[in-house]
Amino acid sequence: MLPPQEQEAIRSKFMELYEKAPLYLMLPKVNAVVAHAGIKEEMIGQHGKKVKTFVLYGDITGKTDAQGRPERRDWSKNYKGEKWIVYGHTPVLQPRFQQKTVNIDTGCVFGGKLTAFRLPEEETVSVPSQQPFLEEKFRTFPD
Repeated sequence: MLPPQEQEAIRSKFMELYEKAPLYLMLPKVNAVVAHAGIKEEMIGQHGKKVKTFVLYGDITGKTDAQGRPERRDWSKNYKGEKWIVYGHTPVLQPRFQQKTVNIDTGCVFGGKLTAFRLPEEETVSVPSQQPFLEEKFRTFPD
């Protein structure tokens, strides 16, 4: 364990990095937007409070599910945009392609995989986690 002074220095650097980071990344060369929990087409280019909440937490309803997790609507099934939306925040067993969106959160921290989406190839690459597998942490979506 690091001494308290070193811990504080690292925490401070992390907070500075986090606070200076953009809310989402626009990658015009590969026609993509990368956003933590996703972004609706009409929000691209915007940065207000509603956009920030959506990008950080997804399309939340304000309710919780049976497991006590925030209830989220499946925004990706209604996405009609031309840009790829690459996102995560909701662990899934396999990368989830819906319209022109891809959820690459394959639950590495929960024993799943670490996944990347390669552009312009439009392919995923995954490596297995070395953490214990916790199936209850993954979300499934109806077909």
